[in-house]
Amino acid sequence: MKINQPINKKALMVATVSFLLGTSILLLYLIFGSETFLVGGLFYALVALTLNTITLIGLFTNAIINYQHYKENLATILLFLTNIPIAIGYVFLVVNNPLQYNIL
Repeated sequence: MKINQPINKKALMVATVSFLLGTSILLLYLIFGSETFLVGGLFYALVALTLNTITLIGLFTNAIINYQHYKENLATILLFLTNIPIAIGYVFLVVNNPLQYNIL
């Protein structure tokens, strides 16, 4: 499916960048076990949550306004929401990391 609406293209770019940055921070934390990556990851998660929430509200608004493009809008929203279970899985990995240092 071709994405034509600019807001949908931007939202998919935001989702992709969020995924790649989050994955990079997680991998760096798991490889090096540094508290710096843990704190940076938590800060990044808060920033990403805020940006992604704003983007999702924009997507829902666009879906209501441009209802004639419902297939493209629905596909974009579903792809955008795939970051949620991925982020939950990443939190699970960090919390259950057997090499985790006693930080808390």
